[in-house]
This record gives sequence, C-alpha cells and structure tokens, in this order.
Amino acid sequence: MFAVWPLSAALLPEGLELHARKTTTALTAADPSLWKEYGFQEGESAVYEGKGRADVKGVFGPVKSFSVSAWRLRDSTAAMALWQILRPADAKPVADEATKIAARSGERLLLAYGNYVLQFDGYTPEAETVHQLVLHLPRFENAALPALAGFLPVDARVANSERFIVGPVGLERFAGGVPPSVVAFQFDTEGVVGRFADRDGAVELVVFAYPNHQIAQKQIAAYQGLAGLTASRSGPLVGVVLKAPNADAAQRVLAQVRYEATITINSKPAPPKENMGDMILAIVQLAGVLIGGALVAGLLFAGIRLATGRGFGGIQGRKEEVLSLSIDQDVTKRP
Repeated sequence: MFAVWPLSAALLPEGLELHARKTTTALTAADPSLWKEYGFQEGESAVYEGKGRADVKGVFGPVKSFSVSAWRLRDSTAAMALWQILRPADAKPVADEATKIAARSGERLLLAYGNYVLQFDGYTPEAETVHQLVLHLPRFENAALPALAGFLPVDARVANSERFIVGPVGLERFAGGVPPSVVAFQFDTEGVVGRFADRDGAVELVVFAYPNHQIAQKQIAAYQGLAGLTASRSGPLVGVVLKAPNADAAQRVLAQVRYEATITINSKPAPPKENMGDMILAIVQLAGVLIGGALVAGLLFAGIRLATGRGFGGIQGRKEEVLSLSIDQDVTKRP
C-alpha cells in the first residue's frame, strides 16, 4: 500500500508512504554553468517522518524518518546527464522496475525518471510509489533517452565513469582536449565519455553522435587533425581517444565503437487462421437473425389480420361464380 498526499507550494508532496513531510530545503546547482547547460530548473529536499509499515518481508519502509531529493531538468537526456554526475563512484546498478536508470550506494538510492532525478536516503520505495510520486511532481515529462549511450563500448569500461556532453561547458569539463568548433554543436551534437581499463593502462574515450553520416564524414578530418588524439568514424558516430598509454591501447578501445542501424521491415501479415469457435458463433448469430426475422414477419401478419377483423379462423378459399348455360332446359322445350 502506498500513499502520496497532494502537493502544496513545495516541489515534493506533503506525504509519502504513510510518512508526513516535516522540513523542506531548496537545492541549488553545484556547478551553475554546467547545470544551466543541462537545463536545471528547480530542486528540493524534504525530510519525512512516520511510523513506517511492515509487510511479509519485514519492515519495508523506514521506521522513523528518511529524506527525498528531487531535481527537475529540461528533458530526459539532461536528467540522465545529471544523474551520472550525482552518482557516487561506488554506486551499484539497480534493476529497478520504475526506471532503468538507478544506482545504489549504501542507504542511498539515486534514479532518473523522465526529466527528474530523485534521491532517496534511508528508504527504498516501491516501484508503484515512484510512479505515483512523479505523477504529482510539477511539469513532469518522460521522453525517450538518446541511443548514443548504447554505443559506448562495454568491455573493460570503468564503472560509473560515463559522462554525457550536450554543449561546450560539458565538453570542457569532460573532454577538454577537443575544441567546440571541431565538435560543431550547431548540429545538435551529443557526446558521451567513458574510461577504460586496457591491459596497457587507462584509456579515455569520447563518442560523438551526429544527425547523419554526411556530417560525421565532414567532421572526421578536423578530429584527425588534432595533435595527440586518435579518431575514427563509424556511420554518424565519431570516436575520439583522449588519453591512452600507447597507440595499441587506443586502437583496441576505439575499434569497439561500431554503429549498427536498426531497420524495421514492413512485411505482409500472415492470413488469419480459421477459428472453429468463431465459425460456430457466426452460425448461431445467423440463426438468431433468421428466427428473429420470422417472428417479426409472423407478428406483422397477425396484426394485419386482426386489424381487418378477419381473425385467424376466417381464412377461406376464394369463391368463384359459375356460369350456367341451361342447355338441357332449352332442349326439352323445343317442339
């Protein structure tokens, strides 16, 4: 059982899981220029107190108090980017039903849901509670996440090292060796950075995504002209190794950046299979229509008979007049 009480002027609700909100604190941007680029709009932290509740697994909610923090961003991509920054280095991924972007560190659960980042300290909410909570949060939006994060290589990637880039500020923070003019953010370019533990040492890689192959092909020459960097293109993706112990390590990581387009082919649907039950049902329906039609016709005929006063027993055969020529009589009268 869950309970989310109505919102007041605060960002977070007055009640959550049978706990009442006691205090609230406004949250400000830790890195104003970067958070502004992510479209940070508002943040709030609240402390909730209550008796908690028990279920078959024991005490599910906190017995006394817990805190919830919420940050609202421009969109789902920005929320994911901020979630990566706020995530502790030792956080472990959580297979959460409420959202695919969730991590836990000790008693702290951090997740991104739509354009919000939510943090629970000392409390593990049920998935349904999270769903109800975000529906009460103002200006909640839940757009699809960019596919770029899925193109960052997985093998030997250092956990929690991913950082998303949506503009020049993020580029300077996480990939300072690449000039903004080369990235060309006017094409709505996005990037994702990750660190990798190669056998020869640490490798730092950034993958940029462009709207199409032609733009990426045009930009790759500018990347390859940068001193100290190794770059290659795969479709609309450009992979750039920022740091590497040697050229071999750079190539081993860079070779994992592969673009695979997803194509949906519209095939002719298979003809529907005959269903005996549907056929029997159709027969019954047709019989019902015929019987109903016969009853209506009978009632109509009976009504006409009653209206004309002939009843039901007055049906007689048609009487025809017979003409008699009286030939026999004429013969007897002749002399």
